[in-house]
Amino acid sequence: MKYFLMFVTFVVGAIIPVQAILNSRLGRQTGGPLMGSLLSFATGLVCLLIFNLTTNSQAMLHLKPAATYPWYIWLGGVIGAIFVGYITWINQQQGMALTFALVVSGQIFISLLIDHFGLFGSAVRTITLEKIIGAALIIGGIILIKK
Repeated sequence: MKYFLMFVTFVVGAIIPVQAILNSRLGRQTGGPLMGSLLSFATGLVCLLIFNLTTNSQAMLHLKPAATYPWYIWLGGVIGAIFVGYITWINQQQGMALTFALVVSGQIFISLLIDHFGLFGSAVRTITLEKIIGAALIIGGIILIKK
């Protein structure tokens, strides 16, 4: 069971770069990263609404109807809720060091794929041998942290 939970932790860590790129895309579609964050994170609604009203009011006045945006740019908020909820629970099961070693490794691996294939509208940055070696070293670090 603990190895399954380690794998799930890796996967949950891997979705964080997806969240970042989707939130970035949402921000571009809605008038800026502040507005994208406001729509993505309901828990920060009051704080972000006040901040947008005081520093970015023009973006709030120029929103298009939500149906005009690609459906998938709204997934950033869902991904954030999964991450926060899961991390709050799993760090008590396997410890902070292992939890975040797995989170970081998941972020590195999915980031390499996002960069290499230009996923979600990101710039293409080819995977190199050096990047592969770096990712392999991270796996080695996880093995050492787990012991």
